[in-house]
Amino acid sequence: MDGIQPYSGSSRTSGAPATPPNPTLTKVPADYLRALRRRIWLIVSIGVPLSVTASVISVRQPSIYQAKAEIMIEAPEYDPVLSTLVSHEIGRRDPEAQEKYVPNRAAQLRSRVLAEKVVTDPSIARAGAGNDEAAAQELIASIQTRQIPNTNHFLVTLEGTDPPRTARTLYTLLDLFQKQAEKEIQIKIEDSKQYAVASLNKLKQELKDLDLEIYATLRNSKTIGPGGKSILEEEYVGAETSIAHMKERLRELQQQAFITQFFPTARSQFGGAPNAARIADLEQLREELADKLLQFKRRIKHFDSDPSVRNTAEKLASVQERLERLRATPADEAGDPAESVMATVRDEVRAEQARAKTLLKELQDSMPDHQKFLTFLEERKQKMTRISTMQEKITEFDMLSRSQKNPISVPPTVSEPTMPVRPKRAMNIAIGLFLSFGLGVGLVCLLEYLDHSVKVPEHLTLGLTLPLFGVIPRIRRTALTHRGGHLWTPGAPDSIEADAYRNLRASLLGVSDTHGPIVTLLVTSAKAGEGKSTTALNLAATCARAGERTLLMDVDLRRPSLAVVFHQDEKHVGLVDVLRGDLPWQRTVVRTDIPNLDFISTGDTRDIPIEVLGTLELRQLIIALSSHYDRVILDGPAILGMADCRMLGRLVDASLLVVRSGAHELRPLQRAKSMLEQSRVVIAGVVFNALFEDLDNWSSYGPNTPYGSPESSGGPRRSLGPAGGRTAGSAGNDDEHEHTALPAVATFQA
Repeated sequence: MDGIQPYSGSSRTSGAPATPPNPTLTKVPADYLRALRRRIWLIVSIGVPLSVTASVISVRQPSIYQAKAEIMIEAPEYDPVLSTLVSHEIGRRDPEAQEKYVPNRAAQLRSRVLAEKVVTDPSIARAGAGNDEAAAQELIASIQTRQIPNTNHFLVTLEGTDPPRTARTLYTLLDLFQKQAEKEIQIKIEDSKQYAVASLNKLKQELKDLDLEIYATLRNSKTIGPGGKSILEEEYVGAETSIAHMKERLRELQQQAFITQFFPTARSQFGGAPNAARIADLEQLREELADKLLQFKRRIKHFDSDPSVRNTAEKLASVQERLERLRATPADEAGDPAESVMATVRDEVRAEQARAKTLLKELQDSMPDHQKFLTFLEERKQKMTRISTMQEKITEFDMLSRSQKNPISVPPTVSEPTMPVRPKRAMNIAIGLFLSFGLGVGLVCLLEYLDHSVKVPEHLTLGLTLPLFGVIPRIRRTALTHRGGHLWTPGAPDSIEADAYRNLRASLLGVSDTHGPIVTLLVTSAKAGEGKSTTALNLAATCARAGERTLLMDVDLRRPSLAVVFHQDEKHVGLVDVLRGDLPWQRTVVRTDIPNLDFISTGDTRDIPIEVLGTLELRQLIIALSSHYDRVILDGPAILGMADCRMLGRLVDASLLVVRSGAHELRPLQRAKSMLEQSRVVIAGVVFNALFEDLDNWSSYGPNTPYGSPESSGGPRRSLGPAGGRTAGSAGNDDEHEHTALPAVATFQA
């Protein structure tokens, strides 16, 4: 084997991504069809009991008859006068109540009060029936009303098991319903008349009380003048007018002062009396106040006690006092006449502003009382109008109330039903069958939708972008194929399971022809329990039966499992003894019952660190084994969460990733692949293990093909064993000789 180049990995198409962009499997209709075939038992277990139950219930249901009658409901048409009183509102109708009358009246057909009257009617009540409440509730549940579109006609139906009694019950119900509506109208009209009379008396009393409040307000208020006007408001308006006039005068004086500053000759307009202009203004104001007092005296009855008169008199006295003071001031003491006049005007403005502020405060304080007085006047006017209208309406009420008719029309009789309306047993049974099995199908589809595990090889190769080296069907566990806890295909060499491992070896040979031989091969998986040990065991047996010198080595130091297959215990010498230097590898080799197949177990793994898998001794051992054997197959540990497989993978030519059907989603498998690629472990391909679904497309004979050749004519084929060994048929018939076809192993001595 010298000079042969080792395997360097499978080729990958240029530009192909290492992993797919979306690791989630996309469900297609074929996946759901396979799930339905796989879980047909669940569909049957759900559909059959439910459909039988639905059929029994449908058959045992009693026959129900339906009595029908058409009625008409119209909203009462009141005269406008009568409508005003009936609605208990003066001056307007209630259109919303008129619109809701028909549906509200139709809803009363199912009222408890009406139902109790019907069930207690002598023509309806059953002899010996004592629970009227239950009978009324049953009647309410069986009544149905449906309005005929675009009309006020209603179709009333009543269902029951007794046709004559059902028809009588419906007629009694409609008759009592009509009488109840007529009685309610009469009661409403009478109550409305009494309500109108009581409302009229109440309005009169309210008007009388309101007049008393108005008189009391006038007596106690000193701010309300003739016609309800506010005296303070008039004074405030007058003060604001006076302030505006004074400010205008002040602006004129300032303009004159500005002119005299630049034109001294203009000062002569003030003459020898600097206070002359000021005295002239005060004289004019005094005349205006005197005229105002004269007008007040003509209009106001109580002249001496009126607040406006007193205020105007005070202002007149103040103006006269200022006039006397100015006239008494000598001309030579006046100084600048313009400045003196402007100072006087400013004082007057400030005084008038202070007075206006005081008036505004008093006006604001008096506003609530004044507004209340105006509200009283408006309310009195409205009450007078309502009293007049009410008196006119009540006068015509008696005559108009006699013109009303019953708003409900019912047929004179109700015909007796002759044919039952339900149950429709055939349809119910068909619907029950459909829903029962549909529930089972829906449950299976839901389980399949929630299940994202990899079940078919196409999903695996698409998700991992690795070549598919082999598809191993689910091996049937029999006496021929069960050995040491593992499934052993050499016990049934003509089975489709054995052919699957032959296909796996053929894939290895095909890759070897293209990329170089694969001598040392590591068999691993993403997690434990996916069948990597079984795959390594059967692949090694297949290679040995093909004539290759094959060595199977268990390198899983955490969970070794192959020693028991070859009748060894955990303390037997093995790999760890070689790595410790206690023994040469030749003394740990076990020669198996299959020619060309040798085995090295892990040995006693206690007190052995996992780091021993990455030592130089293990590398040298593998090199030595690869020069002595044609094929060295290592049963390695799982990948995720452990570094064991990543260290071992760097020592071998290639590795196989075993994936069990339906065990995991695609995401953990991609993580395992990424971990191997990060450690530069060459992944030759993947092995899809325990395939059950869609097996017909991967085998020529199908999953149920019996062991042995289809062309066999009777006797069972012989299983692999020693010369003159037992046949597969004899081993299958005698459980105690299950392992006699595989004789005890012998230790290969160096």
